[in-house]
Amino acid sequence: MKNTLLLLLLITGSVQIQAQNIAGKAYTSSDCYSGEDFDYYFFEDSTVLAKCVGCDAKPYIRQGKWTVSGKEVHYTLTKEWKGKGVGNPIKECDINCEYNLYNALFSQISKKGEIPLQLFEEEYKSPNCFKVKKHELKKSDPHAMLKTEFLGRFPQSSQRPLSTSDFKGMMPSDLKIMRNEIYARYGYIFKTKDMEIYFSKQVGYKAKMENVDAFLSELEQKNIAMIKKYEPKH
Repeated sequence: MKNTLLLLLLITGSVQIQAQNIAGKAYTSSDCYSGEDFDYYFFEDSTVLAKCVGCDAKPYIRQGKWTVSGKEVHYTLTKEWKGKGVGNPIKECDINCEYNLYNALFSQISKKGEIPLQLFEEEYKSPNCFKVKKHELKKSDPHAMLKTEFLGRFPQSSQRPLSTSDFKGMMPSDLKIMRNEIYARYGYIFKTKDMEIYFSKQVGYKAKMENVDAFLSELEQKNIAMIKKYEPKH
């Protein structure tokens, strides 16, 4: 009984050590030239984010969970955000279903894979274009990966819940900008002339997405609803 318990503790400890070696690292294919590849970012909460390499024109992010099994790191991707690019629609067949990528901004998926545990060892050096390196991401937030570099005047609208105190002393025009900055962070192409002109002059803003509704986080959706309620009061 004692031997069995000791073995179980050793196995559990080994898995925890392996998990610590994996969290905070990314399995990358950025140096590869084989078409649409993904970089995999691993986090302590067992979340894995997969970012499409070379998809800046239409952001493409997948989210799922990872586990250690034997000598492999297994991952299962269950959610997918695929940007609506500018140009002609593209159709793709994916396991008995055909859909227009320009309409499928968000979808539930089931994609599994594995990566050799050996690759995550500090002394391992990859002989090919696939590498494992540390990443600097603090949270396993897919929405952060979907954003552009634009922050705007009111970055808090994407960072924390807003309260009425945030609107104190603000003009209706300020509230309008605060609300639209949330969309602008994802590269939304504005349809109204005033917003198009305003954001075209802002540092970091890149107009590239005709629809970003599916990219908005739950926090951002709630903040947009709150701003809309408060705007008419001014």
